[in-house]
Amino acid sequence: MLDTLKSVFILAMKDLKVRRKYKFVWINMALTPFFMIAPYVFSAKITTQQDIVNNILIGTLLWYWLNQYFFGVGDGFSEERMEGTLVTIVLSPISTVAFLFSKAIDTFIMNLYITLFTLLFFWLLGIDIYLSFYFFLLLLVSGLYITFFSIFFAGLNLLYKRIGTLNYSIQYGIGLLSGMVNPVSNFPFYIRIASYLLPLTYLIEAGRVILNSNDVTKFFFNLLTVSIISVVYLVVGVAMLKKAEHLIRQKGEWEEW
Repeated sequence: MLDTLKSVFILAMKDLKVRRKYKFVWINMALTPFFMIAPYVFSAKITTQQDIVNNILIGTLLWYWLNQYFFGVGDGFSEERMEGTLVTIVLSPISTVAFLFSKAIDTFIMNLYITLFTLLFFWLLGIDIYLSFYFFLLLLVSGLYITFFSIFFAGLNLLYKRIGTLNYSIQYGIGLLSGMVNPVSNFPFYIRIASYLLPLTYLIEAGRVILNSNDVTKFFFNLLTVSIISVVYLVVGVAMLKKAEHLIRQKGEWEEW
């Protein structure tokens, strides 16, 4: 167990060291998220209602977290494939699940970096957000539960490789269904059924509760619900990863892929 944890952190540090070599990547990651979600937030600002601004800001910010996890973890094998290190990773003693968790640590650190600069830019432009202990707790658990969901996507991606080409479309679809800009409560009943199957729905709702009403009971209820759903996604995702890995090894397709 300790050896696995050590391997996970070594791989995570490897990714961070690679990032350090590319200074402009850090500049890009500081600026791009703000420019992507700012149009939504400033459009909400026109209403002059702070709760609407809060709803849009937390919804788009957490959706961007999912965006990064789907590329960093959900499509983590493709990055190694492009760099020519995939086969080396596969042949190493570390499991594919542990490898993806190392990607999750790297992505979590980058998401914190993104969040810091995004909130700073909004603050400089006159959009305040109430930062409490529960807000930072939300970021912490979001990193964990979006990782679980991304491992599920990684399992799909490895089992059905063409799904990776729909990464962007899937992300935007999940954002829409999760109430990224429009609360799920405004959706028709049949759409809400799909929305309540997504972990991001509960994370966004928890964020809106803390920013608008500070209802701690409702906040923890959402966290409890997302915990159960996310663990289910993790279990299914790990099972798909193991099945996909077995099939690929059986057919000798790692090198071909």
